[in-house]
Amino acid sequence: MLKQFSLIAMVVAASPAAAFDASKLGQGGSLSLSDISSLIGQSAQLKGEVAAALAAAHKTADDIICGGNRFPREWVSLGGMRAAPYTCNFNGKWLSLSATVTVSGAHGKVYDTITQAAMKSANKVTETKPVWKWSATEPN
Repeated sequence: MLKQFSLIAMVVAASPAAAFDASKLGQGGSLSLSDISSLIGQSAQLKGEVAAALAAAHKTADDIICGGNRFPREWVSLGGMRAAPYTCNFNGKWLSLSATVTVSGAHGKVYDTITQAAMKSANKVTETKPVWKWSATEPN
């Protein structure tokens, strides 16, 4: 029985934390495409598609406005930051960009839900694994 418990405990401990759902923050905010360049740069294909869309629109990354989820001021260290998913308007061509969002604090503590402890102690937002879709109409 103790072996079974130890094995279960090891599996649970090794399981990755759930991603943080930034859409539950309840606030939106704008930012430029250049502000999310590190996320875009994680995929060579996405980076190429964005470069082509910028060239076709005769724009720079600073010219393209995106919307994202905004951490409210109650988040002591993260207030005002934006997080995926993002929606960017390339003059009538829309990019919807989502990612795995991880919110963490001291000693790598990961927060996967909005709690008082998370709002007080979280100090880092990491976005990985970009997933995107282009459309001719504004996404909902």
